[in-house]
Amino acid sequence: MGWVSDDNEHEGWAAAVAPDGRLSGSSTSEGMLVEGITGHYKPDRMMPDYEVVPDSEIIGWRGACQCGWRGELWERVTSPEAADFSRRREYLAYDEFAHASNEVENAIHDEWKTHLAPLEAVAGVKAAAREYNQAGHRLDKTVAAAKAAGASWADIGRAVGISRQSAHERWADRQ
Repeated sequence: MGWVSDDNEHEGWAAAVAPDGRLSGSSTSEGMLVEGITGHYKPDRMMPDYEVVPDSEIIGWRGACQCGWRGELWERVTSPEAADFSRRREYLAYDEFAHASNEVENAIHDEWKTHLAPLEAVAGVKAAAREYNQAGHRLDKTVAAAKAAGASWADIGRAVGISRQSAHERWADRQ
């Protein structure tokens, strides 16, 4: 299961980590699919550029985003006693599917959202700048129409909240 940013520019997921550090993008009934052929694992039948890493060999999980961001490792430990959520250690029996628990997946999702926070803030700046530029163009056209209809620079200046001279300096050469 993955997550998509509001702008559809980022897709993130909780990826299983193979012993060589490669991240899974999907799974099969035989294990986790990881891109690349090393010869250490069986190639996938449907996706020949992927190998199937058995669930029992997955060493943990980390956040991944299609932009290249990677979160910190959540280590898979060998016993329930060794599990410690505060130290990013999660127990999962080696005979189970190697998907992150809901608790770990939720924590990874929170990390991914933190990764997106600056990007989303900049997206807000970009949207506001676009609206500002559009409003400026609309104001320029409206001033030109008012001037063509016979409005004085003093009338236009009062409407905008500036002096007659400032209005003239700003828009006279655009007429």
